[in-house]
Amino acid sequence: MNDNPTQGTQPSNSYVDDYQPPQSVGVDQTSQATSPIPTPVTSDIASNANSETLEDQNIFFMLGVEDGNDEVKENFLNELQKVIWDDFLENDVNLLITSEEKVKFDELMAKKEISDKQGITEEASEEIQDALVAYLETLIPDLEDIMLEKALDLKSDLFVERINGLREYYANDATVLEKINKSEKLMSEEKWFSSAEVLNQFDAK
Repeated sequence: MNDNPTQGTQPSNSYVDDYQPPQSVGVDQTSQATSPIPTPVTSDIASNANSETLEDQNIFFMLGVEDGNDEVKENFLNELQKVIWDDFLENDVNLLITSEEKVKFDELMAKKEISDKQGITEEASEEIQDALVAYLETLIPDLEDIMLEKALDLKSDLFVERINGLREYYANDATVLEKINKSEKLMSEEKWFSSAEVLNQFDAK
């Protein structure tokens, strides 16, 4: 959807290009790994109609794909966490640590890359991840806050992708485009529940 030629809101973060939401969570998604840091992309309960904040919304509600088995949903969330974590390691860490601190970080990353390529045991892979997280936590006190912010950024970007995709799909339907414009306006006002609710009235799967 990133090549959408129609007018619409554009995502702010490039890493959304690395992962696209499924057209339906009924389609199996295979998880490669999970982020070792909790990233509250979604809540355990349904989106709260009494709250419009992005953090309180369930991502499956926002993407209009609430129906689906738990295993597929879990795999989907694992993939989102992996995108966030990998992006953080690739693009953010070097801006947050010194050149001296980077020496050990590079050593741990080299072990991680070998682990990813060779497919070593899950236990060994987790040990490498745990060591990486433990080291970064000593260097970056607000690591958890950074990961939360990145999770919310990706969450909003995926919703924007949904809006842009629907705008392209319904380009010749004035009635639906009016609803999409309404949803986009609500989103710009940070009324995330109401914005998703408008889309789900005609697009929920």
